Amino acid sequence: MRFFLGLSALLLSISTVTNAFTPATLSSSVSSGPSPLRVSKTTDAIPDLSSSTKPVDESSIFNDSEDDEKDSSWQKNLDLLLAPDTSVAERQIVLSDLLTSGDDIQDSVRTALKERKIDGLLTPTQKRLQDGTRAVARQLTSDILPGIAAVAAGADTSPNSSKKLKSPVDVLMEDLPTVVPKIGSRVLNAISNQAQKNLNELQEDIKAGDPLRSISRIQEQTAEIAAEAKNVFMETPEGLVGPPYRVISRGEGYEIREYDSYSVASTSMSKVDEPYTMDDLASGGEAFNALAAYLFGANEDKEVMEMTTPVTTTSTGEMRFYLKERDGGSSSSFPMPVAENDEIFNEKGSVNIQEIPSATLAVAKFTGFVTEGEVERQKDALMTCLAIDGIEIDVPHASAVPHVILQYNPPYTIPILRRNELGIPVMLPVEEEEDVANLSKKWDVEEGAEKEEA
Repeated sequence: MRFFLGLSALLLSISTVTNAFTPATLSSSVSSGPSPLRVSKTTDAIPDLSSSTKPVDESSIFNDSEDDEKDSSWQKNLDLLLAPDTSVAERQIVLSDLLTSGDDIQDSVRTALKERKIDGLLTPTQKRLQDGTRAVARQLTSDILPGIAAVAAGADTSPNSSKKLKSPVDVLMEDLPTVVPKIGSRVLNAISNQAQKNLNELQEDIKAGDPLRSISRIQEQTAEIAAEAKNVFMETPEGLVGPPYRVISRGEGYEIREYDSYSVASTSMSKVDEPYTMDDLASGGEAFNALAAYLFGANEDKEVMEMTTPVTTTSTGEMRFYLKERDGGSSSSFPMPVAENDEIFNEKGSVNIQEIPSATLAVAKFTGFVTEGEVERQKDALMTCLAIDGIEIDVPHASAVPHVILQYNPPYTIPILRRNELGIPVMLPVEEEEDVANLSKKWDVEEGAEKEEA
């Protein structure tokens, strides 16, 4: 309560100070030179994160236009003003806007005091942090702590799921004879290939006789390390590529995406006919290490490829890494995984290259930890929203509804900032399918006309 009153008093004092500024005085002080372009406050368009996952204003991705209107301009401007990567020109613009927003700030403070809720005073970033904190607290109390207690007590099933529980120690003991040595050797091969690549680059720099090449390479590596460290505090990591998609429509808390086909490296997190749960961290870690080793050189060509995002987990217990598109355009253009004599189909630790067909997914976003209980809650909520909006799920009648989990962040990202998504296959209404087809046809015609003109 003291924090609430203190924040309210601070905002009131800001609004009092801003009343001393008029548009005339601001224009005389700010417009002494060429005035920069005003920052657009439109958040209706959902940014396309398929080709690059650089930082974007993700506060608008799953918000309705009504919610955008409720977020007053002074809150968004304060968010921009406090952001460390805001340019000097942008700071000048948002500061001038804040200095003329005294009435709006006073109204927001009065409403917050009347309703005894601080939500109306929070910036979009602060709201995401608040929602993330609440989500993590729910996951800890409902899933993680009861799950730890159930494993310690020797329970057969999770308190929030009918799936069988296994302690990490039991999983490692079962996999120790076969899976662990196999994945361990691949990780060592990947490390060896990466070291050999760095040595070859150093030798090439020495042969070239250009010391600036080595300095430039070191600077690039330093910048990559700095960017990776920055991802600890980012909802969407920088510099990673993901599968392409188009946003078809948006509903309450979800959006409909159309994905093109793409290639992945995949492995199973469970043995044949064995159930899998998202709470099985040991099996998930084994699968992640196997796929990461493949990307970093544990393949027949010893090729080191780029890390991508998101990491996809299916409801059948399969983990997938997206493979960045290359000129070949098919799964055969990627290096084959290292062959193992004792591998059988769908065995844990076996890496496969496969083509994922195009699909239409309803995708809902959530933050925090990806627990089995949280996945079930998010899936139930998404299916309820789809039923209300009359969107048909693309599965045979009376069949279980499959889903995919998309995790965008490295494991060291702060949990309240993590970006997770759950996707369910859906069918577009006939009129929407026709609109998409007509739009694609129009683009093809325009592209053909441009080629003829050229």
